[in-house]
Amino acid sequence: MKKYFLSALLTVGSFSAWSQSLPFDFESATSGMVGYDNATFTIVNNPSTSGNSSSKVAKIVKTTAGDLWAGGKITNVSSLNFSAASTSVLSMKVYTTEPVGTVIKVKLENPYTSEVDAVTTVSGAWHTLTFDFGIPAPSGSADLVIMPQPFTAGGGNTFYVDDIQQIAGNIAPQRPGLPITFESGTTPDHFFSFESATMDIVANPTSDATNNSSLVGKIVRYLGAPYGGSVITFANNIDFANHPQITMKVWTSAPVGTYVTLKAEKPFWGEERSVQTTKTEQWELLTFDFTNAPTDMPSLAFLFDFTAGSTNVGDGTATSTFYFDEIKFANVPLGEEELGELGPIHIYPNPTTDRWNLNFANGSILRAEIFNMEGRVLDIIDGNGEPTLEINATNYADGIYSAKITTANGSEVIRLVKH
Repeated sequence: MKKYFLSALLTVGSFSAWSQSLPFDFESATSGMVGYDNATFTIVNNPSTSGNSSSKVAKIVKTTAGDLWAGGKITNVSSLNFSAASTSVLSMKVYTTEPVGTVIKVKLENPYTSEVDAVTTVSGAWHTLTFDFGIPAPSGSADLVIMPQPFTAGGGNTFYVDDIQQIAGNIAPQRPGLPITFESGTTPDHFFSFESATMDIVANPTSDATNNSSLVGKIVRYLGAPYGGSVITFANNIDFANHPQITMKVWTSAPVGTYVTLKAEKPFWGEERSVQTTKTEQWELLTFDFTNAPTDMPSLAFLFDFTAGSTNVGDGTATSTFYFDEIKFANVPLGEEELGELGPIHIYPNPTTDRWNLNFANGSILRAEIFNMEGRVLDIIDGNGEPTLEINATNYADGIYSAKITTANGSEVIRLVKH
């Protein structure tokens, strides 16, 4: 998904004879401080003790207007390991007079492993920003890169940083799969935001007939790449073979016709599906058709105001703010879990002309509920506690159906095809 601007950075390729570890307080000379792309990175007197009593701090100045990704780095750092919850978050104090909403990027290099953005909330005062590396828990890099105000020309833009350290964070256990609701189970720690987007769980901005949930997801896009967004990785692959469509409720004050994109991902590959909004400042249900998409992708990325070829970037305003909720398979009633958690339920033949035979090797089938594509219950069939069940397909017109199979171990939903 990401497009990395490695050419913008001067990467140190090998270790010297020395190395150093976090934290950095800059009260004395700090080895390995390097400015790149015509930025300077030096230790200076603290410009303001309000919120930070340190005597010395580090100063980054983006001196040249043409260098969008200029910044400072500290090389040969031996402690850039964010794989444990006790050290999964980087904390850094920042002071700048640039506007609230300015993006500060931290990038791990040599070799590249990850990058995380944070957004300033004050101007002209010290405050602490955190960079959550809980997902994907990188380790192994040697260089810590600080890239203030990326995608923005320099020309004297000045930033002070201090007290860079690792602190404890929360590495959330992976969710098994869809659905996603925000009333319980799913937290912001399940998401990894990229390219200057932020994700949080907040109160529903407008409770209406389409969505009366109390809590919903919120993504705000700040100045970054057009594809800035947030991604969740499940414990299981997304089963597009049985569930080719995903629905999601969306609320935004962005104009009607704004693109919303879901992208299913695995390393080095992704499948995007984009639809346009038809409402503004109202909840609406959007449908994303992943028919024929690969079935070995465990991640789902949320990209707002984006479609292939888009050049739109965020600005942190209301039209760059998106609320979303109830992400689910279209043919699975809300509240049902993804396939595959109980062990395989074998079904054959499928498609069929006259009957489906179900076999559950791990236990007994209690009942099967048959739904049409609109979610209406068509039939409830008693499984009699046996490991096999036959469903008479001649009772149904040609088409696609879903069946909720309740077993002694729990429930699964499978797709049935009649032709």
